[in-house]
Amino acid sequence: MQPNNHHSKRISIKSKNKEGFTLLEIAIALAILTILTIQIADLSKISRYYDLNRASSAQVGDVKNLLLSFLQTNGYLPCPDTDNNGWENRTGNQCDAIKGKLPHLMLGITQNDASFQPYYYQVNARTNSAEIEDPSNSASFFGTSAIPNFNLSTPPIGINAGNGNMVICDAAESQNCNISTGIDHVIEGAAIAVVVAFGNNSATTWQQIDNNSIDLDAPAEQENADGDAYFWLAKHSFADDNLAWINGYEAKYTLLQSSFHLN
Repeated sequence: MQPNNHHSKRISIKSKNKEGFTLLEIAIALAILTILTIQIADLSKISRYYDLNRASSAQVGDVKNLLLSFLQTNGYLPCPDTDNNGWENRTGNQCDAIKGKLPHLMLGITQNDASFQPYYYQVNARTNSAEIEDPSNSASFFGTSAIPNFNLSTPPIGINAGNGNMVICDAAESQNCNISTGIDHVIEGAAIAVVVAFGNNSATTWQQIDNNSIDLDAPAEQENADGDAYFWLAKHSFADDNLAWINGYEAKYTLLQSSFHLN
């Protein structure tokens, strides 16, 4: 009996159609898989940034506590590290510079933060002058000619914020952080020491600091690295920097809890 050629052709056509749908399904599946892969990668990146920021925030808080512990033990706060050896740099009693890296070896910690870059450390602007020895100036919190060099009357006290101290603007400030910033956006007006972890772009920021040429896209990150008296604890949609600071009241209270006598 002769085969039914018409039936064979129908089977062949069916097979081809089935094969074509399978290829189309594979193409669709690959497209979906690509989209999901991109989304997962984005979520993973966001998660890494979140974890980095959370770790960085905790670390700068720990650094502040270590600085206060150092003060309680030694009777003064350290100057910045300007030669990258982990120790403060001062000539005689005066700091060699008001900004640099955190003198991490003096605090007993590693140099780098969660971004594997050094902490930025800035202190009262008069610490590289003779005012560091004068208890009537806030710079005396860093003085070593007498320990402690400062006393209960050292500014800030009352309405006297003291000379050379730093200002911290809050996260609600969205335009700028400078002398024109309203008092309602200032959360600290007399910081004697500030620590900054620059976040995801730390390496670029430090390169610019070392080259004395700060040009960062985010205004808040620019503000925190430019070395002036203003720092911006901005929302993380503006910057991923994390800050910690010490004011004179905290320094006095810390020393009152120690064996040092504070007049």
